[in-house]
Amino acid sequence: MSRFKDKMMDEEQEFWSNCIDMMKESECIQEFWGRFNAAEKDGSIQRPEHISMTEIEEQAAEAWHDLWADYHQPIS
Repeated sequence: MSRFKDKMMDEEQEFWSNCIDMMKESECIQEFWGRFNAAEKDGSIQRPEHISMTEIEEQAAEAWHDLWADYHQPIS
């Protein structure tokens, strides 16, 4: 059981690492989603089965904010 859980955690960590890399290459969240969809379609990224698309959307939005929050200038 422990190996299975470790494998799931490794897959999830690799998945989010790949997502963060795509976010760093994207100028906006829409560009990230375009890259994500293309990568998912060509098989270069695979969503872990235990993560729903809704969860990905929520976590991606949060990760995007965390990644770029320091660089956004407040609107005056």
